[in-house]
Amino acid sequence: MKKKENNNFRELDKSLRMQRIIDTATELFYKKGYRATTLDDVAKKIGVTKAALYHYVSSKENLLSIIYMQALESIFRNTNKIAVMNLPPDKKLRLIISNHVKNISIKSRPILSVFFAEENQLSINDLKGIQNEKKKYNQMIENIIEEGIEQGLFRNADPKLQAYGILGMCNWIYKWYKVDQAPYTPDQIADHIINLLEKGYLASEKAKNGIAEKQQIEQIMKNGSADKKKVLNQLKKQCQVLIDLINKV
Repeated sequence: MKKKENNNFRELDKSLRMQRIIDTATELFYKKGYRATTLDDVAKKIGVTKAALYHYVSSKENLLSIIYMQALESIFRNTNKIAVMNLPPDKKLRLIISNHVKNISIKSRPILSVFFAEENQLSINDLKGIQNEKKKYNQMIENIIEEGIEQGLFRNADPKLQAYGILGMCNWIYKWYKVDQAPYTPDQIADHIINLLEKGYLASEKAKNGIAEKQQIEQIMKNGSADKKKVLNQLKKQCQVLIDLINKV
């Protein structure tokens, strides 16, 4: 079996071999943790020798840095395209949130998990570079929010805090989403988060009034016949008002 895996690896183009290494290392770092995983583990999983692996990466730290750069490429790939679209800020933000939820937090969940869990394992220079790229992404979101505030599409609030809140909600999905146990589809999760961000969790005044009226009617109907007659008379009057309005049209 190992021989077959080894032959398959060697038959791949060099770029595809590198991607196989990245994907394998990401999976192992995700499942076992960076510290507990060795290059021997990566080589064994692929079906090559550790010496052969050194033709592609210089060290485990170098491999981790490559994984981080690929994660950032994934994060920016679609987002950059959305940011320059000729769309109003609210539509841009919806697309960015939807892309982040579906293509970054869910589709790229293993690599995102490594991205957030293993930052302290990076070299100082690599860490600074990663942090600068993260700031660029945050700034992109802030700029869209600022534009939306200026156009009166978003309420006036601190753009930086708004961006942190949005990204925090989107990023945390990797912690609780389980592909084989997910009761919701990626589209459902994205739509729910967008709806929650845009409308909040409080019921509208109209909805609250409707519930209060329903509860009041239910309570009256539980009481004596006199109260029931009173409710029916009120309903009749309301119906008559509607009939009169229709007749006038």
